[in-house]
Amino acid sequence: MGKNTGKGKGKHLRVVGKEDKLTSKQEAFAVQVAKGAMLSEAYRDCYSAEGMRDSTIWSEACKLAQNPKVTTRIKAIQADMEADRRTIERRREEWVLKRLTQEADNAETDGARIRAIELVGRTIGMFTDRIEQADEAERSASDIEADLRKRLDRLMGGD
Repeated sequence: MGKNTGKGKGKHLRVVGKEDKLTSKQEAFAVQVAKGAMLSEAYRDCYSAEGMRDSTIWSEACKLAQNPKVTTRIKAIQADMEADRRTIERRREEWVLKRLTQEADNAETDGARIRAIELVGRTIGMFTDRIEQADEAERSASDIEADLRKRLDRLMGGD
């Protein structure tokens, strides 16, 4: 049923049918690749590669990474890692927002209270800097060219 991924490291569980099951070496390889290891490096760590030429290791690692079951497993591990990262990020955001709200309610100084309120407001987009530009569609090509020439002259030390 569930199986720990790779050499006792990690916490990713998987449920697979017998026809989809990877060997322990394939699983360890998939875990390392999903975590960012180079294919050759992961292959050397998971398989008996002593005495093999670098080109052979690279070739075998590429073949292994292209195995549909291994590719699917790598993607599943990466998806699990991304989901974990998003969960942690969401929890941190909630914690920060909670603390800012508490600070806004209970700060001892007006400045601290106002700053906390401002930061809470920024989390919902209340205080964003806006840059207003003239509608470029109303300007002719010669107007835009003249404006660019003036800007270039200023930057180049002219004018």
